[in-house]
Amino acid sequence: MKIPFTPQLLGDLIEKGYTYLLASTASEPSMETALTLKPVRKKPVLYNLPNGYETFYKITREPMVMATGINDTSIMVEYETINDTITGEDIFDDSYFRMSEEFFHQVLESLEDYAVITTDKNGDINSWNSGAENVLGYKEVEVIGVSAKIFFTPEDVAAGAAEKELTTAKTEGRAIDERYHLRKDGSRFWGSGLVFPLYDEEQNHRGFTKIMRNLRERQEAEAAAEAEEI
Repeated sequence: MKIPFTPQLLGDLIEKGYTYLLASTASEPSMETALTLKPVRKKPVLYNLPNGYETFYKITREPMVMATGINDTSIMVEYETINDTITGEDIFDDSYFRMSEEFFHQVLESLEDYAVITTDKNGDINSWNSGAENVLGYKEVEVIGVSAKIFFTPEDVAAGAAEKELTTAKTEGRAIDERYHLRKDGSRFWGSGLVFPLYDEEQNHRGFTKIMRNLRERQEAEAAAEAEEI
């Protein structure tokens, strides 16, 4: 059974003890890219994956970004069930499998390579995970209450990029964040991520969340891993 990949489903898979996701890509006639994920509890062997799967991800890394959606990509999870009449809604009901605040905080802190930041409606930072400290160099106590403009380049600040990003996220549901960012030491890096509006249970807009990764570090890590395999 295939189920759409959502943040709620990701959280439930983590709670159930799954640690990795096998991944398979395919092109549909509509030209839409389809990505199928399959949860597993043990680390797979890259050169001995099940038929049809090309790679795998640690469940608390790339899948956290995938769960929020990727443009022009349909993401589904292949989930085994003993009852074919059961639907995804039956297994993964949002009101039942909602992650606790403490558990979700633990998940965010496990994302060492990703900056996960939340701001209020004005763009002032109100939460900052350890991954954000790794990516941007600031400790949480240094940035709480400070405008997120601090990691935009001067030229992007002058061009109003920070304001445009939040406006786009609120009006369109998300904003793609692909640009140079500033670390605390003044160095620049190419950050890749997304910004989403945050709403409370009454659908009142409360702020924004930003998920970002230093893409250059990722590329360098992948190149190093390929070199080791040769």
